[in-house]
Amino acid sequence: MTLPRSFELNSRTRIFFCALVCLVLTLFMFAPRLWLMRTYLPGTFQWDRAHTYLLQCEHPLRRDIEPAMLWRVLPPLVCHFGGLRGNQPLVVPFLGVFVLTSYVAVLLRRRNADARFVFGGTLLVTTTSAVLVPLHWFGMNDAWIWLGLLAVAFGRAAWALPIACALCPWIDERFIIGFPLAWCGRCLDRHEPFLDARAGVALWLLPYAGLRFWLSRNSAGAHVTADFLRSVPGTTLGLAPFVPFGWWMALRLGWALVAGAVWLAPAGRRVPIASMLLATLVVSWLLASDLSRSAAIALPLVLLGCFVLAQRFPLHFPRALLLLGLASLLVPAAHVVYTKIDLISPLPLEIFRLLRWL
Repeated sequence: MTLPRSFELNSRTRIFFCALVCLVLTLFMFAPRLWLMRTYLPGTFQWDRAHTYLLQCEHPLRRDIEPAMLWRVLPPLVCHFGGLRGNQPLVVPFLGVFVLTSYVAVLLRRRNADARFVFGGTLLVTTTSAVLVPLHWFGMNDAWIWLGLLAVAFGRAAWALPIACALCPWIDERFIIGFPLAWCGRCLDRHEPFLDARAGVALWLLPYAGLRFWLSRNSAGAHVTADFLRSVPGTTLGLAPFVPFGWWMALRLGWALVAGAVWLAPAGRRVPIASMLLATLVVSWLLASDLSRSAAIALPLVLLGCFVLAQRFPLHFPRALLLLGLASLLVPAAHVVYTKIDLISPLPLEIFRLLRWL
């Protein structure tokens, strides 16, 4: 069946406009806490990481900061040598969100020109924590990490994988945790073996691992890391009751596509991909207490689910994906960090709260 041209996204301008519309709709239904974002407030999700990030942008290699940020030096280096001062570096995470959203739209457009497919899939992604966290919390460069994992899973350029592997670990270590799952998604998408000569691209991660090990041998950060690892069992048990809810809030309706990607995988690969997904989520849970944020590491399987289902049901799935994306605007969302649940409100309510504080 030939698709009417009015339903096609046949130019880059339309694709980027689609990404922008999805972000606007997401911000309207899931707005940041505007009254908390007026000025620096210690002890809040919105500002604590931003404070450290801004200190790094002034002096990228400083060591008197929270341990989790010691090795996430690439964005501060770019901001520092790019001449961004004051609060200007906070633009970089927002830029990452737009680039990520646009790339998602481009990937979807490559598989199906139907505007319903592209818009619905992009909207579904913008309503996940992969986008909501960097939109709501200042200084969070997560979008660049998820962009790198999508490049691993679906990038076509020969340089995409080496560049992602060489640079993304210096933005956040989550890239290394998510690399195996993204690689498995790539192999499923291309009908290639999980382990063959192509997997040697992972060697591009070795410079980061080797350099970090060498630099941290005698540093104070090594002692902090050891103390953190000793505290993991107790913290993990304390968070266990919140894990299902935190994971749900990461992708919400996007989990339906993850399930589709796993269920429609070839019979011999269904168990390995499901096991890799579970292992990735568990490792993320063990190493980070921001449950809803960390579980966005499964984002490549959301896109894979879109591609697989579109191939299996080409006539009906674009409309179904559009409905799923629109429904994701109506399903409640929250940030789950430690044992705290921070519900996300629509923009009119946040504007009302802001006016009360003025």
